[in-house]
Amino acid sequence: MKLQMDWQLQRGIATRTNFGVLLIFLLSFPLVLRWTGALSFYGIPLRSPEHTRAILKLCLVLITFLWICSAIAFIGIRRSGKIAWQQVIGGRWDRWQSILRDLGIAIGTLVLMGVIGNVSNVVFGPLQQDSPAFRAMVAQNFVEAVAFLATALTAGFVEEFVFRGYLQTQFQALCGSTVIASVLQISVFAFGHFYQGWLRLVPVLLIGILLTSVALWRKNLIPGMIAHGAGDGLVAFHYFFKHL
Repeated sequence: MKLQMDWQLQRGIATRTNFGVLLIFLLSFPLVLRWTGALSFYGIPLRSPEHTRAILKLCLVLITFLWICSAIAFIGIRRSGKIAWQQVIGGRWDRWQSILRDLGIAIGTLVLMGVIGNVSNVVFGPLQQDSPAFRAMVAQNFVEAVAFLATALTAGFVEEFVFRGYLQTQFQALCGSTVIASVLQISVFAFGHFYQGWLRLVPVLLIGILLTSVALWRKNLIPGMIAHGAGDGLVAFHYFFKHL
């Protein structure tokens, strides 16, 4: 595979400085979690009010972090002026056929995400459900479930825009290879989910591959955004109702 490295990112949608700032910020995520104490819910009794406050803090940190990432990417795209941020998302709902098509693809993607999740539960379920990290992140009441839902909806838009849109395009401009760009982008995506436990990285990687494939196939982030947000939201409420 012949690479055509573009260290200046002349084919990119933002400058290499903006690209570097966003990468450093994304890779600093574990430090952000530690600095903010966002993982303080570990060890707190699950049914206590302190657990709810800790989960709300985690969700607030996650949502804030995601929107800062989105802002960095947005500023980089806007200052570069090579392309509008709407073009990064792709797709326009100017006809009802476009709406039905994207919704159909989103539903199909959501179903495949569900298959990945269910197979992962079968394979890793006993290990995962015995994990203190997994039990601590299951919503214990309606407030916690709603907080996870808000985080899921944010992730649905921001993660698709930042990872499948901005990073995928920038990595591809850097190395000239769609495959290598996808590997790099998915690796950064998986790194950001390591706090959920190493067992969760398997479905995260598979879902990252699926969402990347859909985005590259359709040249459109909207179906992935819908499926991503809906999938994470359904998972949050599934475990909430399961543990009532």
